[in-house]
Amino acid sequence: MRAVTVTQVNEYIAKKLRDDYQLRMLVVEGEISGLSKGGPHWYFTLKDQNSIIKCAIWASNARNIDIKLLENGKKVIVAASISPYPKGGSYSLSVTHVEAAGEGDLMAEFNRVKAKLEAEGLFDRKWKKPIPEFPLRVGVITSDTGAAIEDIKKIITAKNNLTDILIFPTLVQGLGASASICENIAIANQLAENGLRIDTLIVGRGGGSAEDLAAFNDENVARAIFASKIPVISAVGHESDVSISDFVADLRAETPTAAADLAVMNTYELMDEVLSLRDSLITSARQKIQAERLLLEAKTDLLYSNMKGKITMTRSTVEKAMIVIRENDPRNIFSKGYAAVTDGSGKVIPDTESVTVGCDYTIRMRDGSFTARALDKRKD
Repeated sequence: MRAVTVTQVNEYIAKKLRDDYQLRMLVVEGEISGLSKGGPHWYFTLKDQNSIIKCAIWASNARNIDIKLLENGKKVIVAASISPYPKGGSYSLSVTHVEAAGEGDLMAEFNRVKAKLEAEGLFDRKWKKPIPEFPLRVGVITSDTGAAIEDIKKIITAKNNLTDILIFPTLVQGLGASASICENIAIANQLAENGLRIDTLIVGRGGGSAEDLAAFNDENVARAIFASKIPVISAVGHESDVSISDFVADLRAETPTAAADLAVMNTYELMDEVLSLRDSLITSARQKIQAERLLLEAKTDLLYSNMKGKITMTRSTVEKAMIVIRENDPRNIFSKGYAAVTDGSGKVIPDTESVTVGCDYTIRMRDGSFTARALDKRKD
């Protein structure tokens, strides 16, 4: 039976928790207990009649929360996402917003829009478009005066020397922000339809309070992102902030900086890799050529050796044949005093049985022939 480690189990569970959209931007009501502060972070437990769950407010979120709401025994409504701790095999809620119980128009609207769009299937993974791996132009829909745009430009230009950045100055908070975001998404898509290449859109802003991020929970903004033919990366707030835009976008980035990192390939690393592969290819080709040359030389030497052996063998065979021919040449026999006897038709007379007394025969010798008549015959 194959076993897995405790770490593997905890990391697997943690990944499942992180990937579950249902566990992002949860709205939870409960009573605060065990409130404590560790450095710039706040820790407490939310409880009801039957259960408790640990909560944490990290320093990055604490500045956007009214800390005066944090009191032991006080009932509150929090917006939070699951934060697993694989090493300890536990989880807690990472809180981004706190309201006194009975309050929370923003959260109520968030839940209404989320439930409505989820029921329509706008969050389904089947609608997610792939983010281009080698974009030539990235459109950025955000404020042109905030820190987010500077972070995006810095990251993209540091990683990539081929991708253009097209900025759509956008109102991202306050009155008119939702309309501004929708309008610029539509403009980007219209430009793309008219031939201006825009491979990817980054839609978002830097961190802020729940009120500051409210435009990215707007239903019209969500529908505009979903309808975009250009793939959209949502980049709203800090890592712990979750918006409706995150659910409908093709990819969610934890921050605008992370969105810029996800949007482009590192062309400098790619070039280094290409050069390394080129050098490896050249080296492999040279080694292959050298090996083939050595193999060719070996086969050529073997061919020459085989040909030489064949020629030598053939020459020996010819010489032997010449000896046999010479030894069987009648002229050589005639030079030893022998002669050949033929009748009038030229037929060789091999023995005395074939001789007829009184007939003429031709006697062939080394230097000529003469005619003789058989006067008698006798056997030895």
